[in-house]
Amino acid sequence: MQNLFVKSSFLFLTAFSFLISLEVLAQDDLLASLDSIPVKSARALPTFKTTRIVNSHSVETVKAHHLDFRVTHHFGNAGVKGGGHTIFGLDNASDIRIAFEYGVNERLTVGAGRSKIGEMIDTYLKYRVLYQTEDNTVPVSLTVFANAAMTATDDINGPYSSDFNNRLSYTYEVMIARRFNNRLSWQLMPAFLHRNFVSNPRDENDLFVLGTGVRLKLTKRFALLADYYLIFSGFRSENKDLYFPPLGLGIEIETGGHVFHLHFTNNPAIIENSYLANSTDSWAKGQFKFGFNISRTFGIGKKSRM
Repeated sequence: MQNLFVKSSFLFLTAFSFLISLEVLAQDDLLASLDSIPVKSARALPTFKTTRIVNSHSVETVKAHHLDFRVTHHFGNAGVKGGGHTIFGLDNASDIRIAFEYGVNERLTVGAGRSKIGEMIDTYLKYRVLYQTEDNTVPVSLTVFANAAMTATDDINGPYSSDFNNRLSYTYEVMIARRFNNRLSWQLMPAFLHRNFVSNPRDENDLFVLGTGVRLKLTKRFALLADYYLIFSGFRSENKDLYFPPLGLGIEIETGGHVFHLHFTNNPAIIENSYLANSTDSWAKGQFKFGFNISRTFGIGKKSRM
């Protein structure tokens, strides 16, 4: 059954990639009609400033023919086991991720990255289905996301060395967002996580998740950010003192074309495959970490058609 799921997941990703590639070669009639929206139904301004909120992806995709080089860093706990002797966690690194993300066109982004936790390597596809319009003919933006991740940890006494399939996990997510005005943007994120292996036999391989994110612009160059995920899991409900919902709070600073995110989160891990299932730190216990996102975008190949 496990092998069947793995095969079906790879077939899904392959089919997804193939269908999207058709759009790159020749516009589908429906997408062509969306791209030919009349002036009165012009696309609204971007819902979010970047492709991330705090922990979560946003509905935004990388510009066409641009490469986004990203470094994300989560330090150690600022409170418990932190404090002054670790400079409030700055001496430690909970997780570090280095990634490259490329805009195939204005709708499709492909990405790959490597994280410290689990020595995890991930690849993903992100596709913009709908753009919100100024006259609310299309009232929301909608983006779909799918990734596959593999832990490269080589533990001869652990489960990962026995079967390659045990190393794999997958996340599927739908992002629905709306820009209400020049200050407030909101996003809803139903998601599904499958892990081929779980160490506790009572834990679930499949997790259904509902996330939400918000951006509140305070000044021209400064905004507040937050995102939160509710995990639907009987195992986690029975172990409320061990597992906690991921909650991220941050600020966004725009300076001359660059956007910086500084944030605090209770989840050590950076990618969905890790933090959705394994956030064992609690804000209430002082187990929150400072982190940041650094992003640098380079134009490659053809110029983006905006």
